[in-house]
Amino acid sequence: MDSTEDFSPYRSDGKLYGFVCVVTGASQPVGQAIIEELAACDSPPSQQTFSTQISSLASSNPNTKIVPYPFDTATEDSTLTLIDEILANYGRLDVWVCSSALLGPASIFDTTATDLTKCFEAHALAPFFALKHAPAAMGKLLTEKGSYPNAVQKQQQYGSIVVVGSVAGTYGGCWGPSYTMAAHAALGVVRSGVAVLKGTGVRINGVSVGQVDVGVELGEGDVKGMNLQFPPASLQTKEAQKKAIGLERAGRPQEVARVAGFLASGFSSYITGANLVVDGGASNFKMSAPPILSRTSQTDILSTCQTYSLTPQEFTSLASHATSSKSLSYSPYSKFRVGCVLLTKSGDYITGANVENASYPVTTCAERTAFCKAITSGHAPGSFKAVAVATDISPPASPCGMCRQCIREFCDLEIPIIMFDGGDGYSVSRLKELLPLSFGPDSLGVPDPSKPAEK
Repeated sequence: MDSTEDFSPYRSDGKLYGFVCVVTGASQPVGQAIIEELAACDSPPSQQTFSTQISSLASSNPNTKIVPYPFDTATEDSTLTLIDEILANYGRLDVWVCSSALLGPASIFDTTATDLTKCFEAHALAPFFALKHAPAAMGKLLTEKGSYPNAVQKQQQYGSIVVVGSVAGTYGGCWGPSYTMAAHAALGVVRSGVAVLKGTGVRINGVSVGQVDVGVELGEGDVKGMNLQFPPASLQTKEAQKKAIGLERAGRPQEVARVAGFLASGFSSYITGANLVVDGGASNFKMSAPPILSRTSQTDILSTCQTYSLTPQEFTSLASHATSSKSLSYSPYSKFRVGCVLLTKSGDYITGANVENASYPVTTCAERTAFCKAITSGHAPGSFKAVAVATDISPPASPCGMCRQCIREFCDLEIPIIMFDGGDGYSVSRLKELLPLSFGPDSLGVPDPSKPAEK
């Protein structure tokens, strides 16, 4: 039987005709949007509470029945119990959408083994248990038509498992390490599922989601004591989205839901093991456009300090020294002032500014001025904790290619480079992000500059 015809997703009385679907994470905006996408193709997503949503959908889509279920996605027993109840009540199972998620701490130094375990449970255990137990239930065929609305006999083995995850599972670095590792694990379930499901008629696919506007204004305050579980508020600004996202805006829950609905339906009958990236093109901008943060935002500063192992006082001092160093710039030709400051692991601050020359190639950048001063003052390679540069332009300017190579000579690839603009904005990148596939002292057999020199 041709599943593309038998399971056409668009019917006048229901999006997935006669299907029985499980959606986890249904109390969250994306999960709610997925429920509405599976319920009816023309129903707008609801921003109401889950209980109100059920009543609303029952009225607008009378042939769709939504059953709330207290389900612990991280336990195998709960998964088996749910599947047994579904088969007992409805006689079939067709779609399983996993959309639960947890961010975890932003910094590895604040991440405990418990935090990591919780992230893996939220991201990867639910898809794992679905992959392990749902296919057998999806392969059961009805001998009699059920009594529920839209019930039809299941005449072939069919099923679709959809894992809604994060773009952190495709390239990482979106948030903290536990979030990135768990997102990769979820995508690993999708990849491994292709061989597991061979011959079952069941498909498994992933949806990697980027920034989505879920209707929560982060602002400057704590969000139910969970300020460390959210990205910086500045990422919500229209300016930040325009710079970092190809479509210049955050996504909407229903846009994620439509992709999940496509993967659940027969329109995707020949797609399995795929991962559809739904991020508005942001992943293509990741390397070249780090988000613009604000020096006046305590949330941004706290997040930066946690991510890059700095104290708020160190951050403030880096900003002050880098900005004040611009006044020492000798730039009569370009009029482009640059200030730089190096923070050593011993707590010293070494400043520098760009020094131009009538013979342009003789010009020395602020970063190289600072490093020459530091090295000739006795600071050893590998003894630096952070580098900050400041200019008068916006968005923040990054070190030039020559300076990136200079930094590579004396610093660990993990060192943060903080770039301040002429106002309150700043951005941060690690050296490895600014200088990928770099050539350094270790390439010539010289000891790693991040390790203390032997005496």
